Amino acid sequence: MFVSNHAVMKQTFFFLALFITQLLVAQDNNISVISVEKANIVYRGIQNPIKIAVSGAKSYKVTTLAGLTKKDSLGNYYLNVNGVQGKTVKINIEATLENSSVINEFKEFKVRDISNPRANIISQYSTTTQLTLSQLKKLKLNIIIDNYIFPLDTTFFRIHSFDIYIEGQEKISVKGNEMTEKAFSALKNTRIGTEMVIHVIQHVPEGYRLRPVTPLTLKIIEEKKEYMNPNIPTPKVSTKYGNTIVYRGIKDTLEISVPNAKSFKVKGKGLKMLPDSIYVMDASKIKKDKTYLEFEIVNQNDSIIHTKQLLYVKDRDTAPKKITVNGKGCGNCILKMTLQELKDAVIDIVEDDEQNSLTKYQVLACNIKLPDGNNIDLNNNTITDTAFEQLSTLPENSIIEIEVYHSLFRYPLNLSPLKIMIVSAN
Repeated sequence: MFVSNHAVMKQTFFFLALFITQLLVAQDNNISVISVEKANIVYRGIQNPIKIAVSGAKSYKVTTLAGLTKKDSLGNYYLNVNGVQGKTVKINIEATLENSSVINEFKEFKVRDISNPRANIISQYSTTTQLTLSQLKKLKLNIIIDNYIFPLDTTFFRIHSFDIYIEGQEKISVKGNEMTEKAFSALKNTRIGTEMVIHVIQHVPEGYRLRPVTPLTLKIIEEKKEYMNPNIPTPKVSTKYGNTIVYRGIKDTLEISVPNAKSFKVKGKGLKMLPDSIYVMDASKIKKDKTYLEFEIVNQNDSIIHTKQLLYVKDRDTAPKKITVNGKGCGNCILKMTLQELKDAVIDIVEDDEQNSLTKYQVLACNIKLPDGNNIDLNNNTITDTAFEQLSTLPENSIIEIEVYHSLFRYPLNLSPLKIMIVSAN
């Protein structure tokens, strides 16, 4: 496999040296970088996306005992380790430098098997397998793999359909991952105490070898009055990122409210209320991937209701991070900046902590994608005079995209490019 000099030079950046093994020749630092999504782990059964880049080489060859498929000319590949029997796999790089000397390097990855996926109920009430008919009508499923350390890509790990089995009745088939009106019409008269088994059929893309989803058993229970009354106060919990995920290693700010309640109390492991009813969650001591907030709610009739809200717990390394320019940045939006603001601007990666301050990560290089498809390569995190001159030629309302290449203490991150619209100073 051969990658042209043009493709190599467009991808000249470094990632964390901790995961890069020593050269097979006498040098202090590797010139090649091979990185997976978020760690040095690849999985049997899927196509593992990896990125390969070689700095300062006019060409290079990549070899491995696993299956390696080239995705594009930007150094993106898919690694298939289904046929690898051991616990590790190596990727070898033979690079030809500008002076025609040849250097050999390799990167070693841990190989893991993916455990059986299981179906999970997405419910506003709980994740129990005991449901009322009202909850069954709103049934929505997703797939969870317990030993898979990264968020599941729903492009691949998605539900194609599911079948519902009740003893003595015909099978009910449902397309997608949500209960349909047609399917529920066949279930709405199900007797209390009835058990049903759900077999989930997942989408298996080409090149993937996924284990079947473990069947899910549900039991129909009696309706609870508070579920039937829309005026019953229901807690609303979310982080500043609009989800129900808290991260170990930082203290997440939570937005907690109970509309229509006269008052409420809430407690949970690591939860603390600050002045002005600001809630902070420290999940550092929570070992499981789930935790619950327990509510005691007083409604308008002075009745007391006890309920729980589910939160998912993940490691800090998967916490939301974003690219900023002179401290300004946003997630899935377009940031508006003037040309003057871009002059000598500093590009950083930040993560919100419990004090809303910014934790910085070292940016080693940047790439600015222009509207015409050309790129400006920066060897540091500052917009240089040369780069600014090129940006000054762009018409007003032009949109540029900034990508960063960076190093962390543990391993590299995946970040969406920051989109910036160049606007008038007036």
